[in-house]
Amino acid sequence: MNVINKILSVIFQKILLYFFDIYFAFNKQKKCSFVIGTHEIANYMFSLKSIFKDQAISVDLSVNKLYAKNKYDYAIKSKNKYLTYIVRIFYGPYLLAKLSNQADVFIYIWSTGFCLDREIDYKFLKKKKKKIVCIFLGSDIRSDKLRIDYHTQNDLDTGSNYTDENILNIESIVKKVALLADQYADLIFGHPKDQPSYLKSVQYPVPYIYGSRHPQYNEEKFNNLDEIVIVHGSTSPVTKGTPLVRAAIKKLKIEGYRFKYIELFNVPNEDVLQTLEKSHIVLSQFYAFALGVFSVEGMAYSNAVITSADYDGFSENQKNAWLRTKYWEVYENTKYLLDNPEKIKEYANNGFKFVKKNFREEQVKKYYIDTFYDNKIIDVKNIFEKRS
Repeated sequence: MNVINKILSVIFQKILLYFFDIYFAFNKQKKCSFVIGTHEIANYMFSLKSIFKDQAISVDLSVNKLYAKNKYDYAIKSKNKYLTYIVRIFYGPYLLAKLSNQADVFIYIWSTGFCLDREIDYKFLKKKKKKIVCIFLGSDIRSDKLRIDYHTQNDLDTGSNYTDENILNIESIVKKVALLADQYADLIFGHPKDQPSYLKSVQYPVPYIYGSRHPQYNEEKFNNLDEIVIVHGSTSPVTKGTPLVRAAIKKLKIEGYRFKYIELFNVPNEDVLQTLEKSHIVLSQFYAFALGVFSVEGMAYSNAVITSADYDGFSENQKNAWLRTKYWEVYENTKYLLDNPEKIKEYANNGFKFVKKNFREEQVKKYYIDTFYDNKIIDVKNIFEKRS
């Protein structure tokens, strides 16, 4: 889409937004506490909605095929990107106007908005004295340039060295995302170490969410380890270490180790979880400092997880939940588990307990409510009881 069309679309959306707002101002809407949108990533929006339940409205305008079976309160389902774009021009302002007359707090996941230009959202909501919360989960805010600079200073390689994106173009985008968040957001969640960015505001940690749909610890699959199943999956293979994994797997096979290796790329989330139910070892990402969702899912489904995440913020007795593995250690640590199969079960058990202890829905709900209250996003902690 050329620049002129984009400008015209943005102007048209502004007009639509205020037209719809006048309409909904005279049409009473059912009140709720939060609106969560507008981009599903790593199943986080769906999980957050499950925590807040009827006190939150979920809006997915991203059409993420990996989570196609998820149900949202409002969503675009078309797989045609051109039709989706046209629908968004009208549907985005309509929903923003409608929901701004229902909720006081808007929780933004990722870097997109209801309108094509997220600054339109921000300005509109601020005029209506709404609270804005931003949750950043990765490349929506991460600067590849800053990431490369940090790793170079510390003599480390990084996935950003292998991105096929135009870094200069991406830098201008993430700079704007950070600038707008600093200017308009009342509260920001992120991971500064893993997601170095241009944000100047204080950032609070983003908790993973251990959903109630996850099974109990599966000890039965460790009764017979004649064929160990190793799984690796990623949404960005090169930047998260897939070549390192493949090299390690190849060397282990040459050395005579017997196991089944499965790669999962761009497959529906329910297929990923079905695989994790039967696997024993998960090889996750190897350039990150934070746990990824795939690592958490691996632990929740009773797997020994090998990943590069640090243990920052967790107590000493929890520092054996996964086998911390930097990008140069993939072969050695995978070999260690294959040589010591009793350790596979030990790490799987530790990981399961870790996820259950730290990321259960009720704990995450309390964390968000407490943080919202402390930052004056909500005025009472028992907001659910108040509005029920």
